[in-house]
Amino acid sequence: MIKKLKKYTEIILLKLAKDLISHFVKTDNGLVLFSSLNGFFMDNSKYLYLAMLKQKDFKAYWVAHDIHTYNLLKSKQLPVLKIGFGMFFVAIRAKFFVTTHNYQDVYYVKNKKTTVINLWHGTPLKKMGFDAKVDSKKFYLKKKLGLFEHKHIDYLCVASKHTIYAFKSSFGIAKEKILPTGQPRNDVLFKAKSDPKFAQSTKESISLELNIKSQKIALYAPTFRDKHICRVNLIKELQEIFRQNDIELIVKLHPLDRDRIYFKNPNIDIQELLIASDMLISDYSSVFFDYAILERPTILFLYDIKEYQVQRDGFYIDIESLPFYKCYDQEQLKTTLKEVSRNIDTVKISEFDTTYNRKGCASCRIIKFMKKIAKI
Repeated sequence: MIKKLKKYTEIILLKLAKDLISHFVKTDNGLVLFSSLNGFFMDNSKYLYLAMLKQKDFKAYWVAHDIHTYNLLKSKQLPVLKIGFGMFFVAIRAKFFVTTHNYQDVYYVKNKKTTVINLWHGTPLKKMGFDAKVDSKKFYLKKKLGLFEHKHIDYLCVASKHTIYAFKSSFGIAKEKILPTGQPRNDVLFKAKSDPKFAQSTKESISLELNIKSQKIALYAPTFRDKHICRVNLIKELQEIFRQNDIELIVKLHPLDRDRIYFKNPNIDIQELLIASDMLISDYSSVFFDYAILERPTILFLYDIKEYQVQRDGFYIDIESLPFYKCYDQEQLKTTLKEVSRNIDTVKISEFDTTYNRKGCASCRIIKFMKKIAKI
């Protein structure tokens, strides 16, 4: 309680200071601050940040929230700042805040002259925001109180033009602010698809790091469940099913589940795991949109679909129309594993990928757009 009170007091003081001096501070058009959920070094922000470091026109910094992330980037000699009172004068001079969730992941306050670019963290399948009862009450209340985070988004970058409607509806963002640039995190997947040597070296690196002996690797990446903790027993049962088929099952939980249950090396980048995996097992997570780029087998394990549909008020896309295997219990999963590699419809998966993932270098498009805004 005392810690929270101290933080809120600090934020109030920072806002007062910002209002007093921001008019006298000159914006640095080349200064860009990046972060992601809770400051973790991950997702679209990570990949755009790494791409921007190769640009001479920008000075990019990652904003870390914890000492582990800060030390990790320092050890790699990457430009990083620790969030706190000390970076106030850097934050109010920044031309851009780049995030995947809320601008306050970058800093507690922002200058009115700062442009907020939200890269988001996936392609929506499940309904969210104003479109889902589970979120909408909170969204309307925040909007009424003037605390609605998404009102600060100047531009929202999404995977393709086919997802604009969902973001416009769920966040109440004007269509002209939503840019179908593609996702920076998927640049590395397109590279893996076109460069088999790169894909193989990534798989070998992951196998070595996780001490994997099996030739085949499956990745289980379920979405976050709002109401109940990750099912440990279910995961153990799944691991046994895959072990019987001589397949190593890697479990990668949603970032919000990381405090609930621990698995070895939870910080390995999921894009690298996707490249290393011969198949994906997921459910309502957006990860299968990314994995479709690689045109490999995907199984949707929908053991709680009725409950989840009610909880989320449905989906933006008919889940039965998706070009992937669907299993509703463990027996179906066992049967599917025997045929999954033999019967994969790469044509339909390729069509799905073309619809929902804009090809080419997403990072290049976004950096070009930012240069235009900054006039550099």
